[in-house]
Amino acid sequence: MNAKSILVCIILSITAWGYAQNVSAPKHRYSYRTVCLDSTYDSKTDPKLAKYVAKKRAQLEKRMQVVVAQSDAELESYAPESPLSNFLTDILLNESSKYAKDTTFANLDLSMLNFGGIRASMPKGDVTVGDLYRITPFDNYLTFIVLKGSELEKALDRFTDKYNAPYSGAVIIYGGGQKEWEPLAIFVQGLPIDENRLYKLVTLNFIADGGDHLLEGIQFERIEYTTVTFRDFLVAELKAMTARGEKVEGKEDRRAWFGQLEEEIKTDE
Repeated sequence: MNAKSILVCIILSITAWGYAQNVSAPKHRYSYRTVCLDSTYDSKTDPKLAKYVAKKRAQLEKRMQVVVAQSDAELESYAPESPLSNFLTDILLNESSKYAKDTTFANLDLSMLNFGGIRASMPKGDVTVGDLYRITPFDNYLTFIVLKGSELEKALDRFTDKYNAPYSGAVIIYGGGQKEWEPLAIFVQGLPIDENRLYKLVTLNFIADGGDHLLEGIQFERIEYTTVTFRDFLVAELKAMTARGEKVEGKEDRRAWFGQLEEEIKTDE
């Protein structure tokens, strides 16, 4: 018995003893025993259960090994933009509208994910279902939002060089502040944000509900939650890409600019 097991046994014994001491006038007889929660507690495996688990494990491993796409290079994720995060937000923006019931979302303006939800790189060569589970292990669902330009600007104005999120359909130009870089200009679909216009955003329920504070406190005009996980969306869309003869491609395209506009403004002055 190792030290950890002994500690568990001691704690259980003390708890039981303490309970007994606090009962001033017991009306019922009771008994207890110390159970050591170590490997000896369940040393014998149920043959039927073991067979069932092995069968399910084999089925799961077979599913995880299914190849859904090909990539010519390993795609990594990092802030403020990266090959993988750009690829994921691009495919979300371009291919997700068909998963919305409301035809309002037939033409989307931008997409947003969170870097914390991208947990691994996409490998070079075969991309399997298992790879997508490693990249996006959370059961987050596609969510469609309509919001005013003033609210969208409020959300994106929070971004800095240290705090930001992956997105597609927008360009944010940062300038150096006293402590960190802050947005100098924000463009959506090539145009400055119109405070009075309604924009259509596709994201995840985690983000829509305030996750990572990305849209926390932002007012929506309309929202549609779906039952489609982002991972299942990726599996379906990568299979469709492969069927069209396309490969996974991701690259940095300066959707996050640092210092460029500031220099242009000084030159114009």
